Amino acid sequence: MISKTNRGPLLIASGADRGYFCLLRDLVLSIRAQRPDIAIGILDLGLDPQHRDWLAAAAAEIVTPGWDLEFPRRDRMPATFKAQVARPFLPRHFPGYETYLWIDADAWVQDRRVIDLYVSAAGQGKLAITPEIDRAYKRHYKRPKPFGWTLAWKNYREAFGWRAADRLGRNPMVNCGVFALHRAAPHWEAWARLLARVLQRTQFFFAEQAALNYAIFAERMPVNFLPAYCNWMPGDAPPAFDAARGLFVEPYAPHEVIGVMHLAGREQKTHVFRLNRLDGGSVETSLRYGETRALCGAPGAAAFSRL
Repeated sequence: MISKTNRGPLLIASGADRGYFCLLRDLVLSIRAQRPDIAIGILDLGLDPQHRDWLAAAAAEIVTPGWDLEFPRRDRMPATFKAQVARPFLPRHFPGYETYLWIDADAWVQDRRVIDLYVSAAGQGKLAITPEIDRAYKRHYKRPKPFGWTLAWKNYREAFGWRAADRLGRNPMVNCGVFALHRAAPHWEAWARLLARVLQRTQFFFAEQAALNYAIFAERMPVNFLPAYCNWMPGDAPPAFDAARGLFVEPYAPHEVIGVMHLAGREQKTHVFRLNRLDGGSVETSLRYGETRALCGAPGAAAFSRL
C-alpha cells in the first residue's frame, strides 16, 4: 500500500453514501487487487463511521465535500448530488496529483491495463472517456425514437434548451462515470463553468454529464474516445464469460477483456445475467465484483456447470 502522505502521479477517485458503500467497497477491492500502489480518494457523501474506518484501512484518502457551486434550491438537494457537482473540482478536493481517474462507485476494475490506458489517453491535455456506443449495444438496433428525441437529446434540452438539443442531440452520449484528466487540462474550468450554467437553469440527474458532453461536442474540448470495454454497460449488452481465464469479455470476437464493468442503472446492480461462455453453453451470475469472485477466481473456472 502507498503512504497517504506520499502523493503520486495518479489518484483514482469515487464517492458514495451509506447506501452505496457495498458497491464502493467492491470498487476499492477491485482496484487494490489490480494496482495496490495507486492512491484512492473518496468523496464521503454520507458514509457511516465504520465505512470510513474500512476505507482508511484500505489507505483511501477521504474528503467530505461541500457545495462547490451556488445554484437555486441547493438546500433541497440530497448530499449525494454533491458527487455530481464536485466532479469538475477533483483537483481542489484531492490536490497534488498529476492525473485524476474518476470511477463511479457502481463500477469495478477487472483489468489493470485499462488504468494505464486511461492515463496515457489523458496525456497532451485530452480528456480520456468512453462513449456509450458499441457494436453489441442493443440501443443501436432499436427503432428510432420519434422526432429523434433520444435520451441525449432530452438531456441537452433540459440542460441547454431546444436549440442545443437539435444541434447536439444526435451525438452519442459520453459517459462521465469513468474518465481521466490531467490536473492542468482546460476541461476542468470549462466543465465547472458549464455545470454552473446548467444548475442555474435546472437540477437533474444528468446535469454534470450534459455539461461535459456540451464541452466536448459544442466547445470542442480535446478528447480521446476509448472503446466500450473501458467502461462496459452490461445493461446494454451482457458480456461473455471466458471460463479458461475466469474473465468477462466482449460478447463478439476478438473478445477483448472488459476493463471496467459499470453497473449503471438500478436493475444492473441486482440482476442475474445469463452469459454465453466462450467454450460453449452459458452461465448465470450477478456482475457485482464480490459476487463474481468464486466464479472468476476458482481454479479452472471451466469446472462450473454449463446451463
